[in-house]
Amino acid sequence: MAVVVSAARGVLFLAMRVSRLSGVTTALAAAFALAVAACGTPPTKVPTPVDRLALASEPVTDARFATAVNDLLMSPPNTPERKARLGGVLSRQLARAASRFDQRRPEAGTAAVRGGLTLAQTGELTAEALGPDAAKALTGAALEYSRRGDEGRARAVYELLHQVLPEAQRGDTRGHLDALKAWLQGTTSGGPMQAAGSLESAAVARRMLEPTAQARSEATSYATAWLAQSYEVRRVFRERRVQPEREEAIEALRALGTGPTVLAAIHLRDGDAVGALGAIDKAEARGIARQDLLGSLERVAERAEPAAWLGLLRALRAPPRDAEDAPQDADLLRTVTFCVAREAYRLDPSVPEVAGVVAEGLVELGMPDAAPAALTAAVRAHPEPSILSGAISITLLAMLRAAELEDLTLARHTFQAAVPLLAIADDPKLARQASPNAARARAMMGELEVRDGHLKEAEELFTAASHHEATGAILLALARIDAHTNRAESASTRVQAALTKEDTLRDPGLRGEALLFHADLLRQQGNREGARAVYRRALQDLARVRADSEGELRARVERLLARVLDRFGDATGAERALDRAFEAGAHDKKQAAATVGQQVARALLRRDLRLAQAGLNRGAAAKLEREDLVYYALWTRLLERESKQPTDGLAEKLLAQTEGDPRWIGKVAAFGLGKLPAADLLQAAATPAQRAEAFFYGAMERRLRGDTKAAEEGLRKTLDQGGLDLMEVGLARDLLSDDKGVLGGPPPDVGLP
Repeated sequence: MAVVVSAARGVLFLAMRVSRLSGVTTALAAAFALAVAACGTPPTKVPTPVDRLALASEPVTDARFATAVNDLLMSPPNTPERKARLGGVLSRQLARAASRFDQRRPEAGTAAVRGGLTLAQTGELTAEALGPDAAKALTGAALEYSRRGDEGRARAVYELLHQVLPEAQRGDTRGHLDALKAWLQGTTSGGPMQAAGSLESAAVARRMLEPTAQARSEATSYATAWLAQSYEVRRVFRERRVQPEREEAIEALRALGTGPTVLAAIHLRDGDAVGALGAIDKAEARGIARQDLLGSLERVAERAEPAAWLGLLRALRAPPRDAEDAPQDADLLRTVTFCVAREAYRLDPSVPEVAGVVAEGLVELGMPDAAPAALTAAVRAHPEPSILSGAISITLLAMLRAAELEDLTLARHTFQAAVPLLAIADDPKLARQASPNAARARAMMGELEVRDGHLKEAEELFTAASHHEATGAILLALARIDAHTNRAESASTRVQAALTKEDTLRDPGLRGEALLFHADLLRQQGNREGARAVYRRALQDLARVRADSEGELRARVERLLARVLDRFGDATGAERALDRAFEAGAHDKKQAAATVGQQVARALLRRDLRLAQAGLNRGAAAKLEREDLVYYALWTRLLERESKQPTDGLAEKLLAQTEGDPRWIGKVAAFGLGKLPAADLLQAAATPAQRAEAFFYGAMERRLRGDTKAAEEGLRKTLDQGGLDLMEVGLARDLLSDDKGVLGGPPPDVGLP
């Protein structure tokens, strides 16, 4: 992912279409039928169970994933329809997981595996349901859990992997399973209470991931033994007043405090309240169980209706009696609350609290695009500002999660799944009262489109957002698109309007960004005196607020000051501002990365090798993300090659560490090492933003060879692409300008240190 220059960036997304009426929930189908009738077309016949089974058996594509997940959540248990839907969803989810592992995103791959398995209940998994990518996905998850030292989940995945592999390939998995079992039995350090707790934790972690009867039975057995051992510790203390060792006492208290809940969770993983009560009774744990939990379980066992499941959900989500749960118990509760909410959702998806838990769980479990669809029925049934705001907040979270994966398609699918929510949110009364609102969602999706260089799509989204809420941030985004597409007059009008908006007046960073953009626009149009006046205004404004700001805001303000000072030609003052920015954001890697990026980029523009190497060393010492360091290393390496001076080798080392990455970042690193020609880098570019980068680096390569004319042509092609957020685009624009982005000074004295 390329580095961006803009200060106030957010993200949102979704582009998923429902292609058939029959695959939609009852509420959505009714609404769709009304819409069709309004258009004068006969409504589609309500599908029969046979029709639904046929549709459920169709392959699940990424575009249909959100609908497929929602249909699965609504499917009656123990039916051919649920079996068919589970197979389609699970197969697609594990294919996604395998793709994440291929992209060297082990955390995302593991979350996707966990999500797919959590949708299944005991006895539902088969090799066919897991799909053709199961072996790759499960292998990746097994290795990741083993690396983390998570023996319980590692065993769960290896058990499943052993089932899906051909007989001839099972030797390694059997070896891993034997080693895990031996390790667990042999690492019972401490007293008997700690030993029982270790076995319980591993078995329960396995059970939460692995929906099999064996995992359930083993977890129940170890949890019961763990509770029995805590009773013994308590008995000895009461009868003999023998104080147990500290670690033994802590583990006993954990068992006595959470043991009944753990036993219940083992069975609620399948929505089995009767089994949960039976396990508590068998362990003689009613006396220490929370009465609200027991009562809720009994109500569900007596009559599993929506209100009873909701009561159980609330009991599980109640604050713990102690200060906080042990980490393993907190993780168990997250899983089981999702499973309980899933049962309530199947019976009534219109309950906001239930839908919210399900949607948040889907985001956490690597299915962000399915989250908005899970919220639609609740928002439609309760079109209230607070509920709508909550639904859009979860949608934004889902879009952010997709953005972290640099997966625009996933983001688009997520945004499309939210379209029904946004349609409700467009009601003028709701739009005024909801926060966040639909405009925020559209703006976030617009930002994601900009990030990949799809300006037409971004402009449509920002324009739609502005019709409901013309904030300064949205108007500035539209102005920047205008300027990039040679609509200077419109850009000027919009940025001046942006400077009057409440959010711009309230946010010094956004205001500084808008002023700097306006001044740059005037300078590029040849209005140097007008530009000088706006630069002066920006400098005075930023200097006034810097002293009273701190942390992230202080870092942003200092970086903006550096950019303005550079326009005045005050390189020394700009360097000091960047030093202050780094100090203010040193403990925030995103802020530190933005500061180092600005430092190295301006060094490339000025051909200052010393400054570039200092910035790169600063970034490496701060342990910035590899994706950031690769670009900074490439810029530094270009200067090293141009200067032909001895180097410290850091740039080459950082590039070599990323060269083999299968993603775009690996190709950029290979180019920086001279192992990938510029033409091949361009050929590998898959988005407008990546093409902009490829043209820029090809131009810089030609500049190194002394081919000035070809270099300028490449820089112009850089500007012709859609990557207006890229630092490379800003560098290309300054390199092509007669003044190289420097208006000249001196700057006004505003009392900067």
